[in-house]
Amino acid sequence: PPPPSPRLGGVSEMGAASPPLLVLLLSAVGDFASLVGAIPLTQQDLLAKGWTSWGGPKDYTPPLGVAEVTSTAHVTSEALRPVVHRGDTIFLLHEMTRRNVDVDGGKIRARRRLHGARQAFVIEKLEHGAMCGNIYPGDRVFLRANTGMQLEVHGEAVLAQRSIRGPQQAFTLEVPGAGPGPLRIGTTIYLRSHTGKHVEIFGSSAKARFDNQGGLQAFRVEKAEDVN
Repeated sequence: PPPPSPRLGGVSEMGAASPPLLVLLLSAVGDFASLVGAIPLTQQDLLAKGWTSWGGPKDYTPPLGVAEVTSTAHVTSEALRPVVHRGDTIFLLHEMTRRNVDVDGGKIRARRRLHGARQAFVIEKLEHGAMCGNIYPGDRVFLRANTGMQLEVHGEAVLAQRSIRGPQQAFTLEVPGAGPGPLRIGTTIYLRSHTGKHVEIFGSSAKARFDNQGGLQAFRVEKAEDVN
């Protein structure tokens, strides 16, 4: 008679019962799992357990040749922030004191964390045309207060007493490490005046005393809903 089917089990030529096919498969799977479990974890494997997004943690440097792949998985918040256009109303937050710049009686100060009429500035530049609508790092800009007066520098004093737009009212927009794109809300900027000195907040008053990019001279560009 023909030998019994291995699926149902049977007797081999030696007289011993042959195991069913399902039992053989399960045994093979168990052997493979044991082999995989025996492979030691690398340092990269251990670091990957702490990842919170594609590409790994901020302090993780991928192996050579992998950086190009992992970097594409990052979507930076900077690319999603609104672009600043000529004619936009912005607010300047002094990074060190965490107070907004304001205009009061022609004087420039930073006294409170607030987005009101006194803290609002319209950012402008002389260039016009379809290609000049955005504000870029390196642009010479003018900041018009709600009074209609332009921010300006006289000696070391920073004031807003005249509506004209001349050399004393022009500021070069400096953004260290800026890329080729336009200025975006949330960017930290430095305002270099026609004297070569940067606008700063000292105490609560604005001055232009030093050619320096430090905490005193750092301002963050905000829009109305950015008050926290």
